Amino acid sequence: MQATLRRYRLLEARHAVGWVPLVSLLVGLAIVVFTAWLMPLFPTPVITFMERAFLIRGMGAVILVNEYIGIYLLVFFGGVTGLMRALVEPRENRSLELLLSKPISRRTFLMARVGPILLAATALGVVLCLLLGLVVRPFTGEGSNVSVAGAIGAGLIFTALAVLLLCVLVVPLLLVRDAFQGLLIAFVTWIVPLFPTAVLLYRPDLYEGRDWLRDMIVLGPNLLWYDAAVPRLTAIALAVAFVGSWGALVLGTRMFERAELR
Repeated sequence: MQATLRRYRLLEARHAVGWVPLVSLLVGLAIVVFTAWLMPLFPTPVITFMERAFLIRGMGAVILVNEYIGIYLLVFFGGVTGLMRALVEPRENRSLELLLSKPISRRTFLMARVGPILLAATALGVVLCLLLGLVVRPFTGEGSNVSVAGAIGAGLIFTALAVLLLCVLVVPLLLVRDAFQGLLIAFVTWIVPLFPTAVLLYRPDLYEGRDWLRDMIVLGPNLLWYDAAVPRLTAIALAVAFVGSWGALVLGTRMFERAELR
């Protein structure tokens, strides 16, 4: 029985994951390297604008603030692609009842499909973060306000956030029966944490007299402002993301066990 269950989980993992992680990895590697190469070629006024807009200093910081968003995007939407195939597609084509006719519990079915996607997304983020540490190394050193440890740690924070949001996204994706609705929910989920950063760019006056709030919620630049504290923040963020992800998956599993399939 255990051997049969292992084979089943392997088949579900192959179906759910597919080629998306490999494609995302290749694209991510190219984006990280290309961004580090391209940004120094931008005109000085453009770099100056980004420094003033995000309250950062130096080419290394400008590169990292763009790299963080790239990692966040790739990890999240690479995972979303898998979740859409695993959760929304069976409801959309009315094959979910057939899939659950096997002698397995709904919890086993859900974890067999979702688990590999989350692991692949996490692995993708970790690899991109390590590469980020390599490409930012030439911009560190005496007088620099960025570090390799800070860059890798901040990348891991964005990876943890993306994986946490993927776990949260499992719950609404179990309810929708249309791929467009699922993508719309996913996009809103992804972009909401970036709203405070957009406010800093377009309406920085809203943070006047609220520096503590700005430092807490402006995701990306704040990790550059407090680069020395990032390793400690990374440990806290990973712990919070783990607990939050576990809670979201427990909620999703309980809801799926009670949901009507039609």
